[in-house]
Amino acid sequence: MYRRLSLAALLAFTLAGASAATLPSNLMLPDPDLATHGIVERWTLTIRLESDDLKAITPCRQVLAERGFAPVLSKMASSTRPQLHFKIEGNKEYAQATTEADDALAAVQQAGCKTSVSWAVVAKPVPR
Repeated sequence: MYRRLSLAALLAFTLAGASAATLPSNLMLPDPDLATHGIVERWTLTIRLESDDLKAITPCRQVLAERGFAPVLSKMASSTRPQLHFKIEGNKEYAQATTEADDALAAVQQAGCKTSVSWAVVAKPVPR
């Protein structure tokens, strides 16, 4: 179980390269071992956008908000990247595998925002 959670947590892909290979709905499949023990899982899809231009990131922020991702904007700079840049991160929880998550990623891509896009799916057991 922990191995599966760790693998899911580490799966963050850039949208351009990974969308053809792996989609969020492909990762939202129940673990048969957990299911046999009556443990139900939920999946959280997180989408992150980064850009040096706030205006370029705004259309994608709207797409995330319209799809229920509650995007949060932050300003960032670091020693490795001292120029001010912007990050928008939103997440949404799903009770079961759904192509709605795939559609949200496609909508961000179709918005044509000049951003770096990454995403991750994390599985969590539902507390009883």
